[in-house]
Amino acid sequence: MTGIDGLLASVLLDDHGAAGPYAGYEKLRSESPVLVGSSGTVVLTGWNECAQALRDPRLGKVDESLGFRLNAISPELQQAALARLRQTMLFRNPPDHSRLRRLVSDVFTPRHVVELEASIAAAVDVLIDQMEEKGDCDIVADLALPLPVAVIGDLLGVPVEDQLAAAPLVRCLLAPLEPSTDVGGFEAAVEGEAELAAYFNDLLDEKRKHPGSDLLSRLATSREEEALDQEECVGTAMLLFAAGFETTTNLIANGVAALLNHQDEAERWRGDPDLSATAVDELLRFEPPIQTDGRTVLEQTQIGDIRVDPGTVVLLLLGAANRDPVRFTDPNRLDLARSQGPSLAFGAGIHYCLGAPLARLEGKILFPRLLERFPRLHCSQPARWRSGLTFRGLVELHVSTA
Repeated sequence: MTGIDGLLASVLLDDHGAAGPYAGYEKLRSESPVLVGSSGTVVLTGWNECAQALRDPRLGKVDESLGFRLNAISPELQQAALARLRQTMLFRNPPDHSRLRRLVSDVFTPRHVVELEASIAAAVDVLIDQMEEKGDCDIVADLALPLPVAVIGDLLGVPVEDQLAAAPLVRCLLAPLEPSTDVGGFEAAVEGEAELAAYFNDLLDEKRKHPGSDLLSRLATSREEEALDQEECVGTAMLLFAAGFETTTNLIANGVAALLNHQDEAERWRGDPDLSATAVDELLRFEPPIQTDGRTVLEQTQIGDIRVDPGTVVLLLLGAANRDPVRFTDPNRLDLARSQGPSLAFGAGIHYCLGAPLARLEGKILFPRLLERFPRLHCSQPARWRSGLTFRGLVELHVSTA
């Protein structure tokens, strides 16, 4: 490997733990905010370059999520692992992307999402009450996972008894989006995708027979000219369920970990609840739940000083862009009052995260309540971080509330 390839491999493959990949990002960016590996993949670490690439219509979605992987996976297994997700807006370009997104986008607008505030607050209070009763608990299992699973599950119309049971399958489903996933991870993804698809296929059939007011009923019974076919409905249901809690689970757990490691900022928020207006975005910038994204060049364009030709895979290190000093003053410092605008944690352009308003609302409701209820909240065991780079999150975060 060349020096750049070796450094990139360590960033993509190393288990970064609590420290995160941020030192590696700085080393890459010190070389250049736009790098080209020996395979031809273009790697972006700079804020301006990532923001440009996310918004450039000449960069689209093809197979770039697999183009920078470092393990040998057969093309057949790669395709099987993401077969249905590839039929969703996540991997589509206009006009298909526009059609698929338009049918569900109004449910996630800030205006509609704010109507969920009372129900989210009630769910948060129940979970925090349960935490207080236990005294010692795991933020991931007891708060960060059940809250967003319940919120997106109810919005979609997934029965309560099925919501948490389906959650582990999502981790299997999304594993191929990690550059380090091996053959075993891909095989598990194929099985997980098949099980989730069968579940949502049956659920959509049931919604068609007995529709309710939920989003899946709307998808299943749509008579619009742009209505989705069954495969697209199944893929969209899987995507919305997965995206609806995976990112938010990591936002909550990562955010709590950051606040526990920066007690001065936690105390600052306790004393000034109005900080919520900027604090959630700062937590997202500081420890982004999604660290990477990918694009494929559809038409020749320029990124920084480099001309990129059609077919080139572009790897965007969003976690690096969010700590670029060109954009953020003292970027390695957590500052809950930071007012330099939102980060790229939810992406940008036409693929900007559909659920961003919902995730932000859950964070703005949860964090102040948690801080107020437990002024002595502290870790009772060392935190355990997930391996991998694309999804930055915790396996366990054991805390004591007393």
